[in-house]
Amino acid sequence: MPKDPVCGMDVDETSAAGRSEYNGAVFHFCSNRCKAEFDKSPAKYARGGPKSGASRKKC
Repeated sequence: MPKDPVCGMDVDETSAAGRSEYNGAVFHFCSNRCKAEFDKSPAKYARGGPKSGASRKKC
Protein backbone atom coordinates (compact mmCIF):
# COMPACT_ATOMS: atom_id res chain seq x y z
CA MET A 1 0.00 0.00 0.00
CA PRO A 2 1.49 3.37 -0.95
CA LYS A 3 2.12 6.10 1.61
CA ASP A 4 0.99 9.70 1.36
CA PRO A 5 4.28 11.55 0.76
CA VAL A 6 3.18 14.53 2.86
CA CYS A 7 1.90 12.94 6.08
CA GLY A 8 3.11 9.34 5.78
CA MET A 9 -0.31 7.69 6.12
CA ASP A 10 -1.03 4.49 4.21
CA VAL A 11 -3.29 5.22 1.23
CA ASP A 12 -5.57 2.78 -0.58
CA GLU A 13 -5.07 3.62 -4.27
CA THR A 14 -8.70 2.84 -5.08
CA SER A 15 -10.11 5.28 -2.53
CA ALA A 16 -7.36 7.91 -2.39
CA ALA A 17 -8.55 11.51 -2.03
CA GLY A 18 -6.27 12.50 -4.89
CA ARG A 19 -3.24 11.68 -6.96
CA SER A 20 -0.46 13.64 -8.63
CA GLU A 21 2.29 12.77 -11.05
CA TYR A 22 5.80 14.12 -10.69
CA ASN A 23 8.93 13.08 -12.61
CA GLY A 24 7.13 10.02 -13.97
CA ALA A 25 6.02 8.77 -10.54
CA VAL A 26 2.44 8.67 -9.24
CA PHE A 27 1.69 9.80 -5.68
CA HIS A 28 -1.55 9.11 -3.78
CA PHE A 29 -2.98 11.24 -0.98
CA CYS A 30 -5.16 10.68 2.06
CA SER A 31 -6.75 14.14 1.80
CA ASN A 32 -7.11 17.12 -0.51
CA ARG A 33 -5.04 19.08 2.00
CA CYS A 34 -2.05 16.76 1.58
CA LYS A 35 -2.43 16.81 -2.22
CA ALA A 36 -2.49 20.63 -2.25
CA GLU A 37 0.63 20.75 -0.04
CA PHE A 38 2.44 18.32 -2.37
CA ASP A 39 1.37 20.22 -5.49
CA LYS A 40 2.88 23.46 -4.08
CA SER A 41 6.32 21.85 -3.66
CA PRO A 42 6.50 18.38 -5.21
CA ALA A 43 10.30 18.14 -5.17
CA LYS A 44 10.29 18.60 -1.39
CA TYR A 45 8.08 15.55 -0.84
CA ALA A 46 9.03 13.34 -3.80
CA ARG A 47 12.66 13.10 -2.70
CA GLY A 48 12.40 11.56 0.71
CA GLY A 49 8.78 11.45 1.75
CA PRO A 50 7.47 13.00 4.93
CA LYS A 51 9.79 14.31 7.60
CA SER A 52 10.35 12.06 10.59
CA GLY A 53 7.40 12.31 12.95
CA ALA A 54 5.21 13.95 10.29
CA SER A 55 2.52 11.27 10.32
CA ARG A 56 -0.85 12.65 11.34
CA LYS A 57 -3.66 10.59 12.77
CA LYS A 58 -6.17 12.28 10.46
CA CYS A 59 -5.66 14.86 7.75
